[in-house]
Amino acid sequence: MILNPKQTHIAYICPSCGSVIYGIAGKFTLSADLFRIKCPCGESALDINITNDKKIRLSVPCLFCKQNHNYVVSENIFFGRDLFLLNCPYANMDICFIGDKAETDKAISHAEDELKRMLVNMELDDMRDLQPKDMDESEVLPDPQVYDTLRFLISELKEDNKINCPCRSGDYDLRFTDSGIQVYCKNCQATYDFDMTTPALAEEYLSIDSLTLK
Repeated sequence: MILNPKQTHIAYICPSCGSVIYGIAGKFTLSADLFRIKCPCGESALDINITNDKKIRLSVPCLFCKQNHNYVVSENIFFGRDLFLLNCPYANMDICFIGDKAETDKAISHAEDELKRMLVNMELDDMRDLQPKDMDESEVLPDPQVYDTLRFLISELKEDNKINCPCRSGDYDLRFTDSGIQVYCKNCQATYDFDMTTPALAEEYLSIDSLTLK
């Protein structure tokens, strides 16, 4: 159960020490300039603030990349879901867990099991070995503004039931392709492709009021 309509649990896995870091984010705590959930090891922190248009912006430590990923979600999604997950766009693995404590615990347990299998399969010693050692930041996250905008757009369209696909499953996500960013249905694999060559396209994408996957 969500704590109340304006409070929710939030957690991430520290990419340095592997600990699960929990916090409780409320409308009052987010009214300040910045709300930070920091790992006791001192090597990572999740930052949350409210934008001028009352959206929730999160900067989330990533297990797989050299830097945090940025996301923007509506207050309804942030405070109103039993479970809402944010994932690394490159590894397609969940890195932030928001919602009811019991539901976030289940999702984190599943993510940790997946990480353990990944480490075994890749013959790695710990999670820090998952992060690239020979890539600079521009290679790790080439255009965060476009991806950030699209993830927000898709979340809003899903919330309003404005995404259509042949199976109408409602289970949609984003992934990178050679030419841009693709919205896809996890059930029937119908897709819609966005060009991500320039941040200027981000403003144009915000005018989209519905999406049809084929």
